[in-house]
Amino acid sequence: MDLTIQNPPPRADAATTRILVIDDDPALVRFVELFLEPEGFEVDGALSGAEGVERAREHPPDAILLDLMLPDMDGWEVLRALKGQPETAGVPVVVVTARSAGEDRMRSLEFGADDLVAKPFDIRELQARIASAVSRVRQQALLTEAEKIKTLRRVVASVSHEVNNPLAAILMCAEALERRHADNEDVLKKSRTIQSNVLRIRDILKKLERVRAVVSKPYVAGERILEIEGMEEDS
Repeated sequence: MDLTIQNPPPRADAATTRILVIDDDPALVRFVELFLEPEGFEVDGALSGAEGVERAREHPPDAILLDLMLPDMDGWEVLRALKGQPETAGVPVVVVTARSAGEDRMRSLEFGADDLVAKPFDIRELQARIASAVSRVRQQALLTEAEKIKTLRRVVASVSHEVNNPLAAILMCAEALERRHADNEDVLKKSRTIQSNVLRIRDILKKLERVRAVVSKPYVAGERILEIEGMEEDS
C-alpha cells in the first residue's frame, strides 16, 4: 500500500475555498466571481482549456468549474488532463454544460468529474454543489490518510518486534563487554556508545508506532522522501 500523501486534502470551509473557473465567457467568470466571493470563496478564471490546465497545475485550487464547450480544447480533453496530472488529480471538478445534462452526465463521471450542472444554472445550487464536492473529496482524503497511518503503524509494530530481539542481544553483549573490561576506558567508551545508540533506536521505533502524519516532500533529482510529522512525545 502506498503510504505517501501526494496532495493535501481540499479545505472544507467556504471562507478558504479557492475555485478555478475554466470558461471562455468572461461574463460567466465574472458572474461566478460576483456572487461567490461575498460568500467567502476566492474565484480565479481561465478563458481556455490550456490556460486552465496550466493554472491548475501551478496553483491547485480546491475545486474546478469546467465548461465543456471551449475554443481550444474539448472539455473532455481538459478533464482528462486535469485527472492525469498528479497536482490536480484529486481536485474535484464540477462540469458545466449548455447541452442536455443527460447526454453529458455519464461521460463526465466516466472521465472523473465529481458533479455536473446545466446552463443556465442557479448560483445557489452551484455553490452547494461545489461545497459538496469539496467536502466529499476532503473527507475521502482524510479517510485515506488515516488508513495509511494505521497501515504504517502496523508495519512499524511488526518491524519493532523483529528488530527488538537483535537489539536486546547487542545490548547484552555491550553490557558483558563493559563488565569484562571494567578497567579498559576505551572499551567502556565504545560499549556505552553502543548501548546509547541501541536505546535511541528503540525510542525511535516507539515514537513511530504513535506517528500521526506522513508527508511526501521533494528531495533531489525528482525524488521524494517521506517525512514523519506529529510523532507523539512520551508522556
